[in-house]
Amino acid sequence: MLTEIRSLGRSLFPRGTTPQDLNDFTPHLRGAVDWLWNAHRGANEHGLSKGFDTLRGRWDNPYPETTGYTVPTLLNCAQFLGDASLRALALKLADYLLEVMGKDGGVSHWASETHTPIVFDTGQVLFGLLAAHRAAGNQIYLDAAIRAGNWLVSSQDEGGSWKNGQHLGVEKTIDTRVAWALLRLYTAVGDSKYQRSAIRCLEWALSQQDEDGWFRRCSFTPKEDPFTHTLCYTAEGFLECGKLLGEDRYLSSARKTAGALLALQRPDGSLCSTFSSGWEESSQSSCLTGNCQAAKLWLDIFELDGEAQYFSSAQSALSFVAGRQTLRPSLPGIHGGIPGSAPFFGIYERFKYPNWAAKFFIDAVLTLERVHACKSEFTFVG
Repeated sequence: MLTEIRSLGRSLFPRGTTPQDLNDFTPHLRGAVDWLWNAHRGANEHGLSKGFDTLRGRWDNPYPETTGYTVPTLLNCAQFLGDASLRALALKLADYLLEVMGKDGGVSHWASETHTPIVFDTGQVLFGLLAAHRAAGNQIYLDAAIRAGNWLVSSQDEGGSWKNGQHLGVEKTIDTRVAWALLRLYTAVGDSKYQRSAIRCLEWALSQQDEDGWFRRCSFTPKEDPFTHTLCYTAEGFLECGKLLGEDRYLSSARKTAGALLALQRPDGSLCSTFSSGWEESSQSSCLTGNCQAAKLWLDIFELDGEAQYFSSAQSALSFVAGRQTLRPSLPGIHGGIPGSAPFFGIYERFKYPNWAAKFFIDAVLTLERVHACKSEFTFVG
């Protein structure tokens, strides 16, 4: 297969099409779903592979973190597409999460004999366990979710962030997404300690936001600028927590970031991969995952505020991403997948197809379809 990939040359990674050429996202949605199936097979049907590496021509190992938050995505797809096999896949992935969770409730960055639980990974797995419990009603998923929540609460620093249990040892504002998961757990079981922990995290993260919406401590390492991926992670956490808590300050935080990104969208629909303080573009390439996340963030805000620009910009962003998707079933490693960067050699997940890119593309397209068609009968899980 690697020989075939190389032989395709530049045509494999198209420069994209204009938004008006991509009015129907259905084939792109189904292609991304096909790719997730292949990522499951690529992991020997044990979770989801982290992604496909085109340089090495192989699938990476299963990745617990992103497998976790892909469970609700697949359940939403099952509902939207009327495909029961996707529900079955989602629950199979949830069973995998039970296997990789430590006895303390924490989840490691990679499933291995060495148990070193990571805060963000555990929070994303929490989404999957709660979604599986809502879908199947099996208490084993909720019990595991409670263990994960207890580990997160016990590991939190008094200031609201998590200084320990961090990937690369760096506290991060993306943990607003952990706060969102804890609020979901609070809703499910009613224990106020999860709500208090979430609010402490949100207050800390709010202190890291500049007036223009940019976040400090939003990078994987202190020396790099945040990706649109991590900026949108943080804003999404604020938006969803703001809705759950009815807290305008958190919604305002998300709106600031979303509005800044809206103003920075390029004519072709893309966003720069990274931004330094003051929203200065600090790279040439575009992080496609971040484009998908921004599109969904804009659509969610459109639902709240009704500003048409958010809707049209989301369409444009998704059209740009869809133009970088290859629909070619003979190449299971890339068919329907979303590359890390545009161009393909850009700085984010260079020459790779990460599974979370497909996940966030699906989330955004489902949201677009729901908003556009006003399909209120579809109540998506988080």
